[in-house]
Amino acid sequence: MTFFPPDPDVPEPQERESSQPRWWAAPEDEMPALFPASEILATTDHVAVALMGAAIYRDGIEFRLERRLRRNGLPGPEWNKLCGAFMEHHPWGDPMDPAGRLRFGLVLGDGERVFADQSRFFGDGDPMAEPTHHTLNRRGGGGGGDGNSYSGSDGLWLWPAPPAGPIELVMQWPAFNIDERRVILDGNGMLELVPLARRFWS
Repeated sequence: MTFFPPDPDVPEPQERESSQPRWWAAPEDEMPALFPASEILATTDHVAVALMGAAIYRDGIEFRLERRLRRNGLPGPEWNKLCGAFMEHHPWGDPMDPAGRLRFGLVLGDGERVFADQSRFFGDGDPMAEPTHHTLNRRGGGGGGDGNSYSGSDGLWLWPAPPAGPIELVMQWPAFNIDERRVILDGNGMLELVPLARRFWS
């Protein structure tokens, strides 16, 4: 007989499947229909921002964007500073220069304006409470680079599906001297693809 009693049986923990709210991000269990859209939103000597298409889901649209940075002959110290500013403006966290941050927004067919700023996305203070209006959430899809170039990708998740009419995509990036830029997209053409989105599992 040992001094210490045997350990009691501990039941296996019951794990619960968690799911994020529909307004946070595009659903992972759904294959979207792809809407062809390629627009250069802004270019400077060193930076370019482009819309690379839109993924149409049953209850929302994800706009896919790419950012590019090129060295273009900059000396090392200036290049390093530019890289730091470029990488700082990712979708998560707070940039050191809020006034210079990369910003995106939409004007929907009924005139509603929707912003991708986190402070506006959770305007009611409760991220789990279903919004009563359209939301636009910016999510990063990775990136990287080397001594001559950097790239980054973003997804803008618009929820729920927009009303009929054109969609105006607006962006600005003051840190790189990119003033407000706008492009008009075929919102009705996107909505026509909603029935083509399919679930992977029923």
